[in-house]
Amino acid sequence: MSWKEAKRLGAASQDPAVTFLFLLPLALIHLSGWKLAKSGAFSLVESVFRWFGSPAYWVLGITLAVFCLWAIGRIREQGLAWRGGSALIFLEGLLWGVALGPVLQLLMEQIPLIMQDGGGSVPTLHGALALAAGAGLYEELLFRAVLLGGLFILLKAGFYSIGWREAGPIISLVLAFVVSSALFAFAHTWGNPSAMDTVPLIYRFLAGILLGILFSFRGLAVVAWAHASYDALLIL
Repeated sequence: MSWKEAKRLGAASQDPAVTFLFLLPLALIHLSGWKLAKSGAFSLVESVFRWFGSPAYWVLGITLAVFCLWAIGRIREQGLAWRGGSALIFLEGLLWGVALGPVLQLLMEQIPLIMQDGGGSVPTLHGALALAAGAGLYEELLFRAVLLGGLFILLKAGFYSIGWREAGPIISLVLAFVVSSALFAFAHTWGNPSAMDTVPLIYRFLAGILLGILFSFRGLAVVAWAHASYDALLIL
């Protein structure tokens, strides 16, 4: 593969249309098996969907269909190398997902705390994959794309308005990472009181930081697949 072709594939993998198109399988996997996902320790996404009820899935399905048509149209119009870009996203996400566990374990070993079992029942294979896919997709959309990205933009604009043009972006990035990762950790306590213990909170906070770094450098699709891969390995 030439350097020019490699750059073309890399650019395609970061394009919003290819990004969405390769997020679509995660949504479909989740929708196909969400009723089988009953694990109490990994039920953040499921709790939200069950709270809104069946209409939420219809709204989600229609939204996905509309964006899918948009993505296909953009890919055709731009002549994007979507096959190679999608393959690159999948392989990179899988590799980062496999690496995330050992890296978190290494970080936790530096903290004088006793690691605990997260608990929770293990769902069926289909349910586990649906659970992992939903967590990877929707949690990354919320905590990385919306919260991390949105907080950074808002904070940077605020610091610019008071004249902090040099320090503003750095402070904004640090605050956005800390707040989004803390919310990510605390959100997993929903329906799981044991997740309020110190070790699970620190573990998920560090996971939020690592996923935020991956999102910042590699984009939403890669971090969503990495998160889903990590959760699938953890649950199974």
